[in-house]
Amino acid sequence: MHYTGLAKYLKLAGTLKMKPVRGIPLRVLFRLQGMYADAKLTRVGDAIVINSFLPPFPGRPFGRLALSVQAALRAEVIPVSCYIGLTNRCNFNCWHCSKALRRDAELPLAVVEKAIKGALDLGACIIGFTGGEPLMREDLEGIIRGIGERASALLFTTGDGLTRQRAAALKAAGLFGIAVSLDSPDGDVHNRLRGSADAFGTATNAVRVSLENEFFTMLQVVARKDFIDHEIWPYIEFAKDLGAHEIRVIEPMPTGSLINAEDCLLSQEERQMLKDIHVEVNRRKDYPTMSCFAYIEDECMYGCGAGIQHMYIDAQGDVCPCDFTPLSFGNVNEENLDIIWARLREAFARPRSTCFLLENSAQIRAACNGELPLDTETSMRICRKCAAGTIPEYYRILGWK
Repeated sequence: MHYTGLAKYLKLAGTLKMKPVRGIPLRVLFRLQGMYADAKLTRVGDAIVINSFLPPFPGRPFGRLALSVQAALRAEVIPVSCYIGLTNRCNFNCWHCSKALRRDAELPLAVVEKAIKGALDLGACIIGFTGGEPLMREDLEGIIRGIGERASALLFTTGDGLTRQRAAALKAAGLFGIAVSLDSPDGDVHNRLRGSADAFGTATNAVRVSLENEFFTMLQVVARKDFIDHEIWPYIEFAKDLGAHEIRVIEPMPTGSLINAEDCLLSQEERQMLKDIHVEVNRRKDYPTMSCFAYIEDECMYGCGAGIQHMYIDAQGDVCPCDFTPLSFGNVNEENLDIIWARLREAFARPRSTCFLLENSAQIRAACNGELPLDTETSMRICRKCAAGTIPEYYRILGWK
């Protein structure tokens, strides 16, 4: 079931006698509402969701989201989300893999648990698990169970290993949402891009299993140029037919397998096409929610979330600004997360309206010696040379200059 408009979102919250906006001035709330004029709400079980970038309500994670708004009103930043690469193991060979050039690794359970506690203590209200293929971790259910009620848990997967039995166990452990990577509505194209003849069947079956177990279910796609030109509307129809709640559209990023593949990066015109489609789809109740990074990270919205609202811990333990930006500001095997986050905040001191990685890929590429992420000293040096530029609308509303 879909609804449109943040006003309805807040009205529903009030009906449920929630207090998600405590401590936030009404003038700020009214201006934030304008940012979400085209937002579409999805009900999944007892939960209501705007999109996968925000936690569902009712629930403690949504209440904790207000902490990040309150911090921003003080010109401070705390993370909304932390994604953790549990392992680099994977049975596929994906065309865009951002884990290429990173060592084979898997985070020890004790380190994962310590990192989750650190992220929650910093204020994160969304914890996401990625890889490699996180379903290869037999202890995944226990890891999710350890999050407790402070954050909403998401899983990012190829679908490999998501059986009905595993899905039921993940549901019992407290997992809220599952994002299945699907590159194309054409099975042959998806299989080719994933390097496996079984990839399409695996992914579509995982979507069905996810929906059967009442997870908030997303499709995630990296928008190739030919995808935008020829496949995006058939993809949206396919997602609708599958019953997916959300479509997450990511750009090709110059990291991992694509670090030297500048020809696949999107133009400003192609990004604008994605933004326009994002708005059009979200104005229609019969389609899934559309979450195009090009729109959400635009200057008129949140800008680039890397190192500001988001951080990523890879399977080696390196803490990076986001899943794609291969800069390390410390390692959770060696330091507490709060110390590393403070270092990351020093490097990413101000919100920015454009993608950090796209703007600074040449410097990162020049410093890369065949292994990612770059070490902390090099990462800090690159960041010292980077101007943040203009402040995105969200932070301007909250008083940032």
